[in-house]
Amino acid sequence: MRLIGILLIVASTVATSVVAQDRPAAQDTDADMKIPAGARIYIAPIEGGFDIYLTAAIHKKAVPLVVVSDRSKADFEMSGVTESERAGWAKMMFMRSTATAEQASIKIVNIKSGTVVYGYNVNKGSSARGKQSSSEACAKHLKEKIESGL
Repeated sequence: MRLIGILLIVASTVATSVVAQDRPAAQDTDADMKIPAGARIYIAPIEGGFDIYLTAAIHKKAVPLVVVSDRSKADFEMSGVTESERAGWAKMMFMRSTATAEQASIKIVNIKSGTVVYGYNVNKGSSARGKQSSSEACAKHLKEKIESGL
């Protein structure tokens, strides 16, 4: 009886592995995971106008992308979230600082394949230039990704 149980377990394991080998693996090609220089990107509206800051930062940092205003003409779509926390009265009074705490996260999706090709999060604890600073950090790291070819 014990031998029959072991044989059933082995047979089911072999059958499962054979069935799994018959299915094609869902793999993303390298082309789906890269952002080529000169690609067209659509930046979705982000609360607080952060999409405008991102557009300006992409131009300022000379990121090799073409920003388009029509999603249907884009190869990639950028979306994100941002949060700002203004300096409290104690920080302004005792430290004489009006710097804000900025947090932002972006992701870029290949529109044709639906693959998330890039994600980045920035946390600026004491940002003198607010959203501009966090958007420029996002653009700088995006440029590095594109130029590395990864």
